[in-house]
Amino acid sequence: MSETVSRSPGIGFFAAAIAIGVEGALIIWMVPGFMALFAGQAHLTDSQLGYIASWEINAMAVTIGVSTFLLTRFDWRYLVGFGLLLICIGNFTTAFAHDYLLLLISRVIAGTGEGITVGLSFAALGRAENPDRMFAIYLVIGAVISSLLLLVLPDLQEAFGVAAVFGGNAVLCGLVAISLRWFADGRQPAGFTSTHDVPIHWRLAIGGLVGAFLYFLAQGETWSYVERIGQVHHVATSQIAWALAAANLSGVAGAALAGVLPRHWGRIWPLLVSGFVSIVSFQMLVVDISALGLIVAAVAMTFAWNVAQPLISGLCSEADREGRVVVAMGSIQTVGFGFGPALAASILYEQNFSPVIWSASALIAISLVVMFVGILTSQSVVPAVSLQENES
Repeated sequence: MSETVSRSPGIGFFAAAIAIGVEGALIIWMVPGFMALFAGQAHLTDSQLGYIASWEINAMAVTIGVSTFLLTRFDWRYLVGFGLLLICIGNFTTAFAHDYLLLLISRVIAGTGEGITVGLSFAALGRAENPDRMFAIYLVIGAVISSLLLLVLPDLQEAFGVAAVFGGNAVLCGLVAISLRWFADGRQPAGFTSTHDVPIHWRLAIGGLVGAFLYFLAQGETWSYVERIGQVHHVATSQIAWALAAANLSGVAGAALAGVLPRHWGRIWPLLVSGFVSIVSFQMLVVDISALGLIVAAVAMTFAWNVAQPLISGLCSEADREGRVVVAMGSIQTVGFGFGPALAASILYEQNFSPVIWSASALIAISLVVMFVGILTSQSVVPAVSLQENES
């Protein structure tokens, strides 16, 4: 008789996964803050700042994807430890880099480590009994911490200097590494026999991965140009700042809402409502928008986006309990979000953002259809696997 793993990971495992994931994803939440730090470290042009941030995020996306193939081959604790070491090295060398090339290399090193830690964090969070809720908790904690850091970052930079801030981030990696004590090797998923491979539900996986890419592509198209759209419509800079700050807070609320939704509601209706709100918020940007309209649109956009994100993560977790699909999703959504601004730039006509808004709206609709097809066509397969798990 094959041996069975009967005990699910405990709260310490998931707390460690959240700490590791938040440290790895700080660049995503804090791009404006990091770019300000880069500018304080060397005399760089706006284009060079953008390239540094882009290369770090691209390195992160690549290594999240690579992590998909490492999950079943190496001890998760060693992988996370190596990722944290790379982040530490990248931040330490950033503190002493004062030209473009050295900064670029340092941030690519950091981004490589960030991708490993985020990938393993996603795989761990996907092991929860209710992955939608666990991803929502992760998003809420990450958004709150990053918002507080963005708030105090200018004061820290003024008081201690840029090098000390990056040095502090390197020290933070060391503190996060302490959580590896509770972060178990996840190569053997709970509830599956140790002599059988964990099946991937391909219809659900394809629906989730393609849907995630299209959804984040649409969000990258619009969110990256919200500030510029406000400027074109002569909204004051201070009011645009309020819109972005309010949007950040609404994202926390959206993720929190996703975390408390009853499981028996499923994912289709919440995704449908959030998708509808996203499209409405996009369309608000087409007209000659006022300051109040920009605030409402930005708040609705990020609220709906953060409601959907834990649901999509949970969907991909359900497709593969070993974590490969949700880790691949982390890479794919990062790539989609990164390509969004480039797609928008390719269809912009002078200061006419209508093509961008309409294409983003269409992408949201298509992404929902793709995910719904994956959910509905896999429902006859997933329950059978769940029954097999219970019998084991």
